[in-house]
Amino acid sequence: MVAQHKRTKKMNEIKYPLVRTYYICFDNERTEVKSYGWVDPNQVFTTIWIFDEFTEEEQWLAELAKWGIVPDIDEQGNLVL
Repeated sequence: MVAQHKRTKKMNEIKYPLVRTYYICFDNERTEVKSYGWVDPNQVFTTIWIFDEFTEEEQWLAELAKWGIVPDIDEQGNLVL
């Protein structure tokens, strides 16, 4: 009898960053943006997706633009998804 192992996805996270940290999540092949946003120093972000992270908003916006994404940020500075 062969033992079967259940494959579980590893959780990736940004945990209480020193400064606001922006992220872009991708599928495993990096062919599709799955999510994007930011994590403030009092927050934890956990995902099953792989992601790139940025500490400069301009770099984050430039990378999103490469994917044809322009984030909608309201007057209070909140990301509108």
